[in-house]
Amino acid sequence: MDLNKNLLVPLYHQVKNYLEEKILSEEWGVGHRLPTEKELAAQFSVSSITIKRAVHELVNEGLLYRQSGKGTFVIKKEEKNLSQLVSLKSESGENKHHPHKTLSFKKEKATKKIASIFEIKTNDPVYKIVRVKLEEEKPMALEYSYIPTDKFPDLDPKTFENDLLYNLFIKKYQMKLDKAKVYFSLVLAEKIEADILNVPVGEQLFVIERHTLTTDGKVIEYSQFVMKPDQTKYFVEIKI
Repeated sequence: MDLNKNLLVPLYHQVKNYLEEKILSEEWGVGHRLPTEKELAAQFSVSSITIKRAVHELVNEGLLYRQSGKGTFVIKKEEKNLSQLVSLKSESGENKHHPHKTLSFKKEKATKKIASIFEIKTNDPVYKIVRVKLEEEKPMALEYSYIPTDKFPDLDPKTFENDLLYNLFIKKYQMKLDKAKVYFSLVLAEKIEADILNVPVGEQLFVIERHTLTTDGKVIEYSQFVMKPDQTKYFVEIKI
């Protein structure tokens, strides 16, 4: 394909449009391996930087994914309801299985950030729980949860293995929960995220932060859900 260098449309965007058309028309089906960036650069007579930017945007949009050492492939991005991911309560019944694997459970001193969230003093003790959220036995997200120890004395990790923290709050501690505030951001993968989610160190990851509040307005749980954004298209459904 010859690009039109006289157009106001940037070259990388012209390349992206071409690749996108191949995918959306299903000329390149799911699992199709793209030519290498070097091959594409030669095909379009552009720099590898131009190709990298076009491919990167399609990866972020969920049409392509990169597999280290193997290449770049076409995928079908799965849709998931974001509200179900961050919801405390299961909508499918309280006996529903919620597969998690606990990686660590310990008491530690609250950092300034954590202390501010819970309105406690810096260095006050909090529980830090690191779990992997599983789906069909595959890691879906890395979950970091913080809970003030004074609200949950003698907390035992066995009580929430393969369960939602919501059930622990309600059933064992009779907490009266009101709502959860949710924030969205991005983070670069560190070694633990890279190992668990099978991405390179430094890969951009999607982060959801959840603050769980009781009816008296106190935050009793703070969690971060770290996940790959490349193979899932998240949505929020709003009734009108």
